Amino acid sequence: MKFLPTALTAMSLLPTALAFSAIAPPIPSFPKLGDAFKIVKEPDSECSAIVVEADAKQDGVNLYIALDSDSYGHTSRPGNGGIRLLNYKTEQCAIDDAVRLAKGMTRKHDMFRTGFSGAKVVVKSDHEDLSVIERKELMKNVAEALETFEGGMYTGCDLNTGDKDMDYLVEATEDKYVLAGRNSQVDTNIATASSVIGSILGTVEAMNNGSHEISDLTFTVQGCGKVGSTVAKELVRLGAKHVQTCDLYPAAANIKGCTPIDDWTGTFCDFLVPCANSLAITEDVALNFPKGIKYCVGATNSPFANEKAREIFDKRHVMHIPESISSAGAILADSVEWSDIDLYQTVEPAKMYGWIRDISREKASDLASHAGQQPLEVTSNLDQVVPDREGKPVGEDFERWIEDNSSNTETLIIGGGLAGTATAFSLSEKGIKSTLLEQGSSLAPGTGSSNGDSRMYRKMYSSEFFSKMQAQALERWDDVEKKSGTKLLQQNGLLFYGEDTGETVEGSVLGAKEVMESLGLPHKFYATGDEIADAYPALEGCRGKPYSGVCEDTAGHIRASKACQAMADGAGDKCNVKLNSKIVSLDLEGENGKVVAVTENGETITADNAVISCGAWTNSVLEMANLPTMDLEVWQVQWAHYEVDSDVAASIPQAFHFRKENDIDGGLYYVFPSSATESIQNNDGKSYVKVGVDFPTGDALTSMESFNYEGSEKVLSLIDGWVKEHLPSVGGRINSYCHPYTMTSDSYFIMDKVADNVAVFSGGSGRAFKFGPLIGDCMTSLLTGEKAPVDLAPFSASRGAVASTPASKKIEEKVLEL
Repeated sequence: MKFLPTALTAMSLLPTALAFSAIAPPIPSFPKLGDAFKIVKEPDSECSAIVVEADAKQDGVNLYIALDSDSYGHTSRPGNGGIRLLNYKTEQCAIDDAVRLAKGMTRKHDMFRTGFSGAKVVVKSDHEDLSVIERKELMKNVAEALETFEGGMYTGCDLNTGDKDMDYLVEATEDKYVLAGRNSQVDTNIATASSVIGSILGTVEAMNNGSHEISDLTFTVQGCGKVGSTVAKELVRLGAKHVQTCDLYPAAANIKGCTPIDDWTGTFCDFLVPCANSLAITEDVALNFPKGIKYCVGATNSPFANEKAREIFDKRHVMHIPESISSAGAILADSVEWSDIDLYQTVEPAKMYGWIRDISREKASDLASHAGQQPLEVTSNLDQVVPDREGKPVGEDFERWIEDNSSNTETLIIGGGLAGTATAFSLSEKGIKSTLLEQGSSLAPGTGSSNGDSRMYRKMYSSEFFSKMQAQALERWDDVEKKSGTKLLQQNGLLFYGEDTGETVEGSVLGAKEVMESLGLPHKFYATGDEIADAYPALEGCRGKPYSGVCEDTAGHIRASKACQAMADGAGDKCNVKLNSKIVSLDLEGENGKVVAVTENGETITADNAVISCGAWTNSVLEMANLPTMDLEVWQVQWAHYEVDSDVAASIPQAFHFRKENDIDGGLYYVFPSSATESIQNNDGKSYVKVGVDFPTGDALTSMESFNYEGSEKVLSLIDGWVKEHLPSVGGRINSYCHPYTMTSDSYFIMDKVADNVAVFSGGSGRAFKFGPLIGDCMTSLLTGEKAPVDLAPFSASRGAVASTPASKKIEEKVLEL
């Protein structure tokens, strides 16, 4: 693994980092500064920064403060920069680093007009073991220096200083001159990550006229500390094609959805995101980095070892947005804290992060555009995006941004899968406006259970109740098709066949036959495996087996992802769909009893009521609303596509096979015909069929925290074996998928109100999609108080199968167990 040392004992520091040539400050004067401190570096024509040494009253410690302005004695534009503690090799290394960092802070503050100037506190320790330093005494010394500046200097955390140090400093300064997120839920690491993500998004949008999408790009996040790990997780959530992670400590790179790598300098990526040590991109790294890199944007201060390294990347047409934009999140938060401490201490953190992301995104996009999308033109165009120093600090804009990013609606829908889009469609028919929030990058995203080409529809149930529901739902699907102008349902028949398993989550062959006969629905019955093989030559594997089968010719499949989009489209301007909008708080006690939600993007939505329709994430949203959770299981369910000759594909039916459970084999298998796999390209006369299972991989989960989208090779081997046995003419597997199914113990959904202004749909149990628009009608009836189109009693949230055991009861049971 290639990393330059984090400590600066082994590197030769540059006198200064790359700067804004067009806005370099004049050489300042520092009246009376020499009376209070020892001046160890005077400002000059080459560098406007001054460095003073303050009194550090313990052996082996030097305390340096760098100011890159005339802020001494000028409280209208004070210096601002954190406290860095390191085992520097020499005093000069520490002084040089203080200058570099202070000038970097000036660039950040000027870039956004935070109201501050650049400064830095650097503590040089002679001790490699930093734990031997008396932290409380050190912070007392820092406090004495800050008092001397009389409001001309504010500080906070930086490398190797943390919350405990700030506690000492606040005590010593009597809560003055410290900007460290005191008494606030805002996390400055997440704030910095927000500016990185915003800059990434803005850069991608501006380049090549927006022809690139996050989903097209492979990212490498170099450094997986608090900032880097947050960036990596967010890139995964935003749908990046591939996210690679690398860290000095390999365990830190093990981030869900990411691929750890050992050598970031030698592994291909489209987008490098430096979030580790400074100066890591040397001339050698820049010259030999794998071909194809397009972007470099990250959190690292001074990522390039020198100007030559930066020029090499420029000439390789690598677009780099400087850290004065991409790593400015913490100082933007500081600007708010300094401008309006009450707002800072009470604001929902997501609003702060959303604001930081938004203005960083705009700034990065503006810079790339001013540079004509040419990396070599970035530095010369920096002054085009830097505001005048005169004017109100950017932190004063935060309150207005919150107002601009707040909206009202009648119904808030959380989740953009089948139930959410169906509810939006149904509400729109009654003239009710809604806002639909989906955390993924599309409706029915690949991370949920509504994604894909196909879901079955059928009246062939072992339950007359569900069979009748399907008949009603088919009428409503016809309405969706007409209103959206999209063909969604294709009739291709459905065969149930296999052993006498008894009832399963999908019913049974004999149970379905009984209901079809009872309701007088047309069907065909096959008494033996030989009869099935004769009727369906592709299922030759049935011959000689003790099987029976029943076929409903009027069954078929629904184009799943397209159906969700069609229902949202059908809702028209009555539904405002917001993608990439993960909810982070849900308050049911807003003003006048309103529901108030805040998204990860910082948006605030106020609604009369809410629908929670987010599948496997249901309980996490219920918890944030302080509502009781439900007894739900999350199944990891796998399926795959298989290649087949087109002439053979024509004979493969849509079918569901029942066989008895055996160890990890849950016994329920299905196949969709080639007409239900439209997203797979047809090459060289080949077609493709979808084959999957209706049983979980491994143990059922209670949340998405440990969900594995890779699935299990053992289950895939079972599917491969089933294909070989039942569809001997089908070729090899070309891909595989694993999606979450939210299950109830009785296989009935939940459709109910859980508060006066909140309704929930969950627990689709792998059987809900076929009822789509009818489910939307049921959810609408819960909100309007109108009569539901079906009896909702079986779907009650308070029934024994789904109502969670109260906490007090669980404690009582645990005590009895002990």
